[in-house]
Amino acid sequence: MLESGLNLNRALMIISRQTKNRQQVEIYNELLKNIESGLSLAEAMEEDEVFPDLFTAVVKAGEKSGSLVEVLKSLENYYSSREKLKKDIKKAAFYPLTVITAVFIAAAFIFKFILPVFIDLFAEFSGELPLITVLFLQLSQLFNNYFIVILIFLILLITAFVYLFKSQERRDLKSSFLLQTPLLSIIYRDLILTQIATYLALLLKSGLKLISALELLKNIISDYQYQNFIEQTTLNISKGASLTDCFGDSKYIPDVFYYLLMTGEETAQMENMLERAGDYYYQKLSEEIARMLQYLEPLLITLTAIFVALLAAAVMMPMFQIYLII
Repeated sequence: MLESGLNLNRALMIISRQTKNRQQVEIYNELLKNIESGLSLAEAMEEDEVFPDLFTAVVKAGEKSGSLVEVLKSLENYYSSREKLKKDIKKAAFYPLTVITAVFIAAAFIFKFILPVFIDLFAEFSGELPLITVLFLQLSQLFNNYFIVILIFLILLITAFVYLFKSQERRDLKSSFLLQTPLLSIIYRDLILTQIATYLALLLKSGLKLISALELLKNIISDYQYQNFIEQTTLNISKGASLTDCFGDSKYIPDVFYYLLMTGEETAQMENMLERAGDYYYQKLSEEIARMLQYLEPLLITLTAIFVALLAAAVMMPMFQIYLII
């Protein structure tokens, strides 16, 4: 709308009237009210305290440099890509979590209500029970005898994981866990690298100076170790080092990222090469998620089939023996 020649007030008014979400309408109306009172768009966003720091900082820099339209386009592309990535991650996590939850609930139901019925039946069986049957019966007895203890343990375990991932005091443990866990660390590292490249390109393109962009980037990146790395990089650049030197000497930045950055610094196209790095790691991340889902589906189906087959064998084998005796 701004590109077509509409002024900011008129554009916000049109968006507000087209929006059906009442909460969003209130946000747009509040923005419009603040702008009509004399505030800039960035200042109006800061007043609302709804918009993230990245969005507000980029808009503010775009207003100062006179490139608000281009900056808003970049923000639109960024948030569209981020929403698509979030959907891909949720899609990849939904299937395995659903299968694991269903299998766990089914196993708990069988151990709690089904197998105890067979304990008395098999107790009257004079012959020797198959090993698989004995193991399942012992698991069932253990589950029933210590059901409350097991339930409390699972609740405490889930609570501990939630605390670990949400607690600001234990960000170092969360970071170490995610960066050192096999397979998960590859996806998590590429996610952080995508964020660094995309955010930094967006901030520099809006007109922010490198040190200011890095200071803001430090507060946006969620990982503790990468936050410390960005903070140290900012300090080194303020002392005269280049961004390429700081990234090249770090274990947190892979060679592909470094060489793209070095090319951008040598050709004075830093923002463009950072965008390319962001696109590269975004594509790599999407492929890794798709590949993980591709291998995870048959693995979970196989494990579920093995569990069902073992359970069927544990129940049917002694019953077949009883039938032969009868």
